[in-house]
Amino acid sequence: MQIRPMSYEDIDFALTLTTTEGWSSTKHDFEELLEYDPHGCFIGEIESEPIGMVCTVSYGVFGFIGNLIVLESCRGQQCGKTLMEYGMSYLRTHGAKSMLIDAVPKALTLYERLGFRKICKSLRLEGTISGKVSDHVRDMKKEDLILVSDIDAGLFGGRRDHFLRMRFSAHPEHCKVLVTDSGVQGYIMGSTTANAVRIGPWAMKEPDTSAEYLLLSFGKDTEGEILKVGVLEKNIKAVDLLHQYGFRERSFSWRMVYGEDTEATQSNYLYAICSPARG
Repeated sequence: MQIRPMSYEDIDFALTLTTTEGWSSTKHDFEELLEYDPHGCFIGEIESEPIGMVCTVSYGVFGFIGNLIVLESCRGQQCGKTLMEYGMSYLRTHGAKSMLIDAVPKALTLYERLGFRKICKSLRLEGTISGKVSDHVRDMKKEDLILVSDIDAGLFGGRRDHFLRMRFSAHPEHCKVLVTDSGVQGYIMGSTTANAVRIGPWAMKEPDTSAEYLLLSFGKDTEGEILKVGVLEKNIKAVDLLHQYGFRERSFSWRMVYGEDTEATQSNYLYAICSPARG
């Protein structure tokens, strides 16, 4: 198998893979990744025909690996392992001492053989909301992105400015901030797929009851639509809040780490992940 960088021309193939797996990936998801790092996503080929992919996101001392999929006809030939090792090597060359993944249960054995360790479940919940307007929540403005990015970086452990900016640019109708006399205290963002609206990222400076206002305001603008959200199970307040409003678990992955243990991405102030491939 040969491995080469993914290009924009490969996005249709990538979406074929994710659709086969039942994932809700969109063209814009892959465009975000390629714009962030044109050399960080990879296609595996056999006799010049694409058979699999893997994507990486470097945040400096830690990075994410996601979208590892191989055509079913090519499984059992070590192609997934080879692609994964290639992605890990790429992150090492960019300074990563820790690598994180959201591993689907059926691939758990592969990741454990490669040296990844479980942190906790990364839950996928689904629900609908009868939302409510809040005096403390308003639509996000472009000029809010600097403050939002700074809040996010302090909680996430790395700079996601690019992904926050791209999400706002593509889906401004699903981006809101919570504002008090002290300024922006939290935010929620979302994105649209063919059959649902995804929540994430969603974060607060402090994990207090104000997070509920963001969720309800988001729900007011998406009333009647199916909402999907990913959250780490160790964030009990976030999980309890979502359960309170009728969200139920549909599936889960394992948040895993390779290399040095890290608290990055695991703040209890982060109420929803951005995506399995980005954290």
